[in-house]
Order: sequence, then C-alpha cells, then structure tokens
Amino acid sequence: MLTPANAEKTAQEFERYVKTPQCVGLKIYLGYNAVYAYDPLHFPLYELAQHYNIPVAFHTGDLAGGHGQLKYANPLTIDEVAVRFPKVRFVICHCGNPWIKEAIEVASKNENVYIDMSGLLEGKFDGSVFFERHRDYFSYIRMWMDYMGRYEKFMYGTDWPLINIKSYIDVMKLVIPEEHWQGFFYDNAVHVYSKLKNLL
Repeated sequence: MLTPANAEKTAQEFERYVKTPQCVGLKIYLGYNAVYAYDPLHFPLYELAQHYNIPVAFHTGDLAGGHGQLKYANPLTIDEVAVRFPKVRFVICHCGNPWIKEAIEVASKNENVYIDMSGLLEGKFDGSVFFERHRDYFSYIRMWMDYMGRYEKFMYGTDWPLINIKSYIDVMKLVIPEEHWQGFFYDNAVHVYSKLKNLL
C-alpha cells in the first residue's frame, strides 16, 4: 500500500521492471485502493512513466466482489491527472463503466487520455445474440463514441480470463464501425503502448 513514506521508494523499485522490454505500462487499481488518481502518492509513478515514455492505465468503474469504494474509481478523477501530467499517456480502462459518458468526455478534452473497452462483458456467449439482448447498452456506448468522433482514442481489450476472447471480439465488431477495426483492434494500442512495437 502506498504511503507518503514509501511512495518515492516504490517508484524507484518499479524502475527496474519498467526498464525491461516486457513492461509496456503501469496500472493503478482505483477503487480497490482508497486513493484518488490525483493523490500526490501517485506522482512518483507518473514521473517514472513520463521518463520512460510508457502509459499509465487506471481501473475505473465497477468493482468486483463488493469491496472497495466507487468514488475513487470515477473516470472524472483522471482529468486532473491528465492536466497535471500532459506528457504522460493515460488509459481509462473499462470505459469507466457505468460512467461511460464521463470517461469519453475526459478523453475528448485531454489529448493524452485514451480509453480501453475491456471488461464490459463477462462469460462465453454467441456475440450476435448477446449484442441483440443488450442493444440499448451498446447503442448508448456507440452514441457517445460517435459524439466524440475520435475512434483513434479507443482500444480493444478483454479482461481475460473473465471473458471469452472470441465472444468479445464478435460483440465489439458490432459496436465499432468496420472502417475503424484496424485502429481499434491493433493500431491504437500499439500507439499508446509504444514498447509493444519491439515485441511484435
């Protein structure tokens, strides 16, 4: 657990991992820990990410298991961080679900904020059947994506093993316009997680 006494040392300990080719970013689990994204406890980690040009991803939205506190996981809290650290790429994981429009607004306002669409579903299912059953939910997501009009800001993700990968791809293909599939399923992630280029 981060404390004022160990925050700087924690970042120093992380540095040896960040230097490895396999570490393509950092992730902070908002909500599961009672600390806001903009708490100065995280600043040494953001400075580390900036120095090594890696993104910082945040768990946002729903919390599994009924523990933790939702107020820390609201994607609006990323806005202050994005403004304070404009050279760091930040990723709002799970599109902030259920705060989808808030997540998209933060990414729309801040050039250094992106969204991954992981963790919106669970299980294994027929993608087209699931899409039809939850059409209003997916239409709501698509409405805000279209309103933003910046599909280069969105990335595919699954939250595997909670989801079957084929099922998730099948659903996302119905949500994302086909002309944006190349960016959504590949190019955007390679841009944000730029160290991936050396691993592919």
